[in-house]
Amino acid sequence: MQVESICLGQLATNCYLVSVDGVIVLIDPAEPSESLFSFIGKRKIDLVVNTHGHFDHIGGDWALQTKGAQVLIHQKDLQFVDRFYPDHPPFDRYLEEGEEIAGILRVLYVPGHSPGSIALIGNGVLFSGDLLFAGSIGRTDLPGGSIKEMRRSLQRIRALPGDYRVYPGHGGITTLEKERKTNPFLSLR
Repeated sequence: MQVESICLGQLATNCYLVSVDGVIVLIDPAEPSESLFSFIGKRKIDLVVNTHGHFDHIGGDWALQTKGAQVLIHQKDLQFVDRFYPDHPPFDRYLEEGEEIAGILRVLYVPGHSPGSIALIGNGVLFSGDLLFAGSIGRTDLPGGSIKEMRRSLQRIRALPGDYRVYPGHGGITTLEKERKTNPFLSLR
């Protein structure tokens, strides 16, 4: 698996391009900008995966869909997409807990930041969306956020066996082991 990243949009969202056995997955394309398309280059995006439905993670979805990519999201975040982009084209598929993406990334349902937040895990990596950041976590004070659900999701991530390279929705890359040791939010009960 190869992972590349670019920071996009007004809220500095991390967008990840993951190549797995000839399948190219783009995670959280914040905006349909020249920067995004330059980053992609001539590569054909097969799947666009949204870790959640906030505007700063989904803005580039439909520009990529018109180029042949399938666009995926958890259905519980459709309410936010409808609010930010009321005339959006339909999603190609709704993601569920345990589903596999590109044969290597497994969907983890991790609500808290939003009702439909997901993370992707596999092959020593964790794409955490706005659940877990280096030294922090995502907000729970936005509509649909829940500190109770966030705590439950964080404990689930904390309990994962082994270590993972964590690719968050904002900020720098970290490791799960480092966050277990230093991130005060992973000790919330």
